[in-house]
Amino acid sequence: MLKALAGPKAAVAKPNGFARHGVATVLVTAATMALGLLTGILVARSIGPEGRGALTAVLTTVQMLGWLFAMGCGKAVTYTLSRDRSAAGRLLSTWTLILLPLAGLAIGTGYLLLPLLLAAQPPETLELARHYLPVIAMALLSELMLGLILGDQDFRSFNALTFLQPAGVAAVYVALWAAGRFTVEAAVIVQAAMSTLVLVAAAVLLIRRHGLARPDPALGRQSLWYALRTHGDVVGGVITQRLDLLIIPAFLSAAQVGLYALATSLSWLIVSLSSALATVVMPAATRRGRSGRDLVLNSLQATFAIGGLLGGGLFVFADIAIGLVYGPSFADSALPLRLLLPGAVLYAAAAILLNGLYAENRPFTATLANLLGMAVTLGGLLLFLHSGGILAAAIVSTVAYTLVFAAAAALYRRATGLPWRVFLPDWALLSALPRRLLAKPSPVAAAPADPAGK
Repeated sequence: MLKALAGPKAAVAKPNGFARHGVATVLVTAATMALGLLTGILVARSIGPEGRGALTAVLTTVQMLGWLFAMGCGKAVTYTLSRDRSAAGRLLSTWTLILLPLAGLAIGTGYLLLPLLLAAQPPETLELARHYLPVIAMALLSELMLGLILGDQDFRSFNALTFLQPAGVAAVYVALWAAGRFTVEAAVIVQAAMSTLVLVAAAVLLIRRHGLARPDPALGRQSLWYALRTHGDVVGGVITQRLDLLIIPAFLSAAQVGLYALATSLSWLIVSLSSALATVVMPAATRRGRSGRDLVLNSLQATFAIGGLLGGGLFVFADIAIGLVYGPSFADSALPLRLLLPGAVLYAAAAILLNGLYAENRPFTATLANLLGMAVTLGGLLLFLHSGGILAAAIVSTVAYTLVFAAAAALYRRATGLPWRVFLPDWALLSALPRRLLAKPSPVAAAPADPAGK
């Protein structure tokens, strides 16, 4: 598989192939979601709400620490490589040296914070989370590798690698379940093993394609400046998306965590699938320059369409679906799910606009939208979580998601000068969307980078 992915033809996507790559990304995301549902069912049926809550607490804590200490490296290397196709080897070596000490700092921080973050969980969950902490290093390096693959415009390899981990996890989960050996500890080990496999595969692909170059301090400073301006957006986004799951284990029982984790995972299916285009929008729009704005707006309309269909279906059939698939013990997840769905659709749309701002070399501007969501999430959870439980957490999250979309639309409009109507669902445009996405764009040179980076 690596030989096929690392071939020279895979390295650069043709400009007029965005629709094909975008559809492929959505399909891969849908397949990944299906695997997530399968593993979620296995977890729910095998270890129940308490076991699911413990597993969520361990995985979410480590995942968030990885996001917080990645310093925006994924976006930075994607943007830099999209502008300069010769920089891959230098970016790989330079950013590896930057990330290794950050990984050590993240692991140490996690060790100190875990007793507080998992205060309401049993001692064995805390111990398991501590053993899982070294995976943070692999998460940081994987962010770098996948960002470089996106900067190569190699969406096929990116999709294959992002599919590899959930596919491997699902396969091993099924084997453990069939053997009657599925436990929280076994699930954590599987997650760590598959993270390692994806990291090794991505590293081999990039080294075979670009080789290893000497670290470039000047390129490091340039890309690090872009990364630092994106990091506020990353931090704000992570807190807006996952702070509820990070805080809840400190206040509520494992069973309540499990119920809310199911609701958030189902609502996040909307974000994952609807915003799948956001993954490829930024590098594609960056390379196209000003003509990339049409690509961003078309992707926004497609996101509204996908999110509306999926969200409406889940809203109507939430009780039936949860009861049939996960069992009656998860029935109380239906109402939090319904409360989360409207915000999830809007947050998916916001992801498109934020990536559009990255393509406009406005990473700090993109940060402002998620900082607003972060403030609302943090304040709302601290005020209402203890008394309102998981319903309060769902309401706070969907309000924060809605505000992030409103802010992203206002900021993207200010950066581009576009009229307000382009940010609302346009049914005439949606009906013509397949033809417009497949149309060959006019050749436009990439816009020069804005040194101010507003």
